[in-house]
Amino acid sequence: REPLFCEKAVVSTQSTGNLSMSRAIKLANPRMITGIVGREIVKDPYYSLQKLYNTTLTELKTLPESYPYRKETERLTKERLSLLENAKSVVEFEDALNARCVENVIQEAKSELLLIRKLPAWAPWEPLVGEAPTEQWKWPQ
Repeated sequence: REPLFCEKAVVSTQSTGNLSMSRAIKLANPRMITGIVGREIVKDPYYSLQKLYNTTLTELKTLPESYPYRKETERLTKERLSLLENAKSVVEFEDALNARCVENVIQEAKSELLLIRKLPAWAPWEPLVGEAPTEQWKWPQ
């Protein structure tokens, strides 16, 4: 596939090495730049996404089980976590998601998590305070 947003760079092949003394990188990022202004390379996208997806699944438990957003987001997050765990490379993971850049996927996961944390205060699953206008969903008006 042709990269549109993230620039691929040739990086010398090395053994997995250590990101820190305690944890080896499972899927190191093969890029040197993203090609997106202000978007930095994530050196260990596997760790970042795994942590975000697991936190998302935990936070979703604060929402009602019958809430459709919770059901769909759980399904999607579990699917993406499975793809991540089975991917042999960052590029393979991106291809499975039809994503151009793993950094964008990480940003989407962060945004989703922020939304999930705000939902309990908004309680969109509760009934409307008043009746909705009869023509509310008619388009075009």
